[in-house]
Amino acid sequence: MSTPRTRTGKVVPERGHPAGTSLVGLVYHRDFVLPIEDVWAALTESDELRRWYGEYTGDPMSGQVRITIADEHDSATTDVTILRCNPPTGFAVDVDGWILEVSLRQVDGVTGLEFTHRHVPRSEAGEIGPGWQYYLDRLNAVLTDAPPPSWGDYLDLADEYR
Repeated sequence: MSTPRTRTGKVVPERGHPAGTSLVGLVYHRDFVLPIEDVWAALTESDELRRWYGEYTGDPMSGQVRITIADEHDSATTDVTILRCNPPTGFAVDVDGWILEVSLRQVDGVTGLEFTHRHVPRSEAGEIGPGWQYYLDRLNAVLTDAPPPSWGDYLDLADEYR
């Protein structure tokens, strides 16, 4: 087992909550030398999403889908409420009270992705943080035709998020 050499997420104070609160946000940045439409498709089209995260069923236009995670360490199914969707620059969803936001921006052929998981109890950041790093590295592997990462390599990253 080895520790991945990717960019870890940042633990930031949750905006809109009083100082000293136990809620934080986890913020991740990734850059892809791809058109914004390709990155958007990987995040929002069920067939593409399945390649790195999971598959959804239902009609996104209804504001509600059901997603089943499909990888080596998880196979959970959950309801997802679409809070905001602005193709191809971003969206926000509620997954069992987890607020997940994606923002995309293309500059000179490079699409920057900012992924934020809001309302994370600080005590859980060490468990949740490495998971999102793993999934974003899976996204990177799909978009660059690289081998997918192994979940076991991310277990030692908990302290990076505490």
